[in-house]
Amino acid sequence: MNTLDEIDRKLLNLLQTNSRITIRELSERLFLSTTPIHERIKKLEKNGYIQQYITLVDPKQIGKKLIVYISVSLDKHTKEAIDEFEAHMQDIEEVMELYYISGSSDFLVKVYCEDMADFHNFITNKFSIIGNITQFYSSFVMSESKVKHNFVL
Repeated sequence: MNTLDEIDRKLLNLLQTNSRITIRELSERLFLSTTPIHERIKKLEKNGYIQQYITLVDPKQIGKKLIVYISVSLDKHTKEAIDEFEAHMQDIEEVMELYYISGSSDFLVKVYCEDMADFHNFITNKFSIIGNITQFYSSFVMSESKVKHNFVL
């Protein structure tokens, strides 16, 4: 993987803060003309430093007020069993993040629901019907103290 120089780092920091910033604004802030800025962005995209450009939506504004982390233990740990569980999670819209972890659980699942009734429906009709789950524990987020989406480079 290519190493980042100081300009690439600054460029990535600016883009992480505001991906809608114009090439012109970037060139003014980084004291380069627009062509090298554009070329650097294309190179960062090509080399995988920039994966995608997204809009972050406030979950509460769309009715998703309940955040739940679910620690999941599986009965079988074969590659096929792990792949099958991950595939199930991909198909469930409430599941926003999925991590295969070490420790007392096998997976950590981040779920967004409207409220407790919606979560109950999710657990009853979508989650608990998945085979190979030995046990799961739900932790409910009471408040968010820090949510960050950018890395300081």
